[in-house]
Amino acid sequence: MEGRIFGIENCASEWGFTTGKVHVDPFNDIELDVLISNSEGRDWRVPTYWAGENEWRIRFSPPAPGEYTYRTICTDETDCDLHGREGRITANPYDGENSLLIHGPLRVSENRRYLEHVDGTPFFWLADTWWMGLAKRLTWPESFQTLAANRRERGFSVIQLVMGMFPLIEEEFDSRCNNEAGYPWEEGYAGLRPSYFDLADLRIQWLVKNGLVPCIFACWGYYILYMGVENAKKMWRYLIARYGAYPVVWTLAGEATSSFYADDRERASALQKDGWTEVGRYVRKIDPYHHPVTIHPAKTSRECVHDAGILDFDMV
Repeated sequence: MEGRIFGIENCASEWGFTTGKVHVDPFNDIELDVLISNSEGRDWRVPTYWAGENEWRIRFSPPAPGEYTYRTICTDETDCDLHGREGRITANPYDGENSLLIHGPLRVSENRRYLEHVDGTPFFWLADTWWMGLAKRLTWPESFQTLAANRRERGFSVIQLVMGMFPLIEEEFDSRCNNEAGYPWEEGYAGLRPSYFDLADLRIQWLVKNGLVPCIFACWGYYILYMGVENAKKMWRYLIARYGAYPVVWTLAGEATSSFYADDRERASALQKDGWTEVGRYVRKIDPYHHPVTIHPAKTSRECVHDAGILDFDMV
């Protein structure tokens, strides 16, 4: 066993793994998961995110105080710096005043009529949409923190944000989508750029600190025609790795089947429906926290996928 990690119940703990082995294309070539177990025999397989250069990082939110063990699982089993690493986690009780951390992340109630925290406390969804809230258009920290304080004071409980690929922008890699570090993807969707997400982290963490649930959209729906289904899955794996340890809600895409810029809109809409259905199944499979999943529709969410079972609730 390696060193011990200390964490707090319902709070994101973070640590990293660095390798001395050279990987030519680390984002695309390596997947690193961490299998975490508690003394009651419960397991979480938590994906890590590539942090740049030769480092992968994990964020894990212990659901209860106690002792946990972890073991790393890397797709390159010959990389002894990444594969087969073991350690322990000690989680202490949360003693703060943040309701999101006191009551835990969200879920759908057993009767499927409302949302609640994992401890059964009802949650009222009142969301504000900041589609470009993660771009430089809403400056950090001044404008972002000012707006967050205003919305908290007015009783909002959820902020909806898009990870860089916004609605009503026809051109890929449009500079209006950038934050202070640039665009989330490399040209040609060759890989995600950690520096973009380093700055997105500050905003997501600020919302949670102020008791606001981030409802995270990967992109607007038609971008799946540009990036392809496999890259959409890679982006969702990255989002789950970076933000799954926070009390978030996942929205697979915005206006998922609307095809504003396609020559054949009917065909494009059908391809988007196929693609987001496949991506939705993938998200449900790999998210160790089982955060609520929905999709932003033109009418209702269930019309945007072939299998409504991948969704926890309709967004209208």
